[in-house]
Amino acid sequence: AALRTRQPVLVDFTADWCLTCQVNRRTSLEDPRVVQRLKELNVIAVVADWTRRDPEIAEALRAFGRAGVPLYVVYPVDRSRPPIVLPEILTPSIVLEALAAAVP
Repeated sequence: AALRTRQPVLVDFTADWCLTCQVNRRTSLEDPRVVQRLKELNVIAVVADWTRRDPEIAEALRAFGRAGVPLYVVYPVDRSRPPIVLPEILTPSIVLEALAAAVP
């Protein structure tokens, strides 16, 4: 449903047992600059919780060539552009740059 909007979308493929996911959340996704920018751009943030290995999430991971988490994907407002796949280790700057690239 989020992808049918005209808003940028950030999908956080994560799991409770994923230490890298937890570190990225604390150091980058919850960074005040990132949180503020998400609000300013009206980004739809989606958490794909793979804690219990949901088959739909597993299929989405495979579609990006991944077998597990973490995976972070930013969908630009212009859905004809490809999604932006972020690296497994995040910094606030990486997230902010991806968000900037996702808006016209």
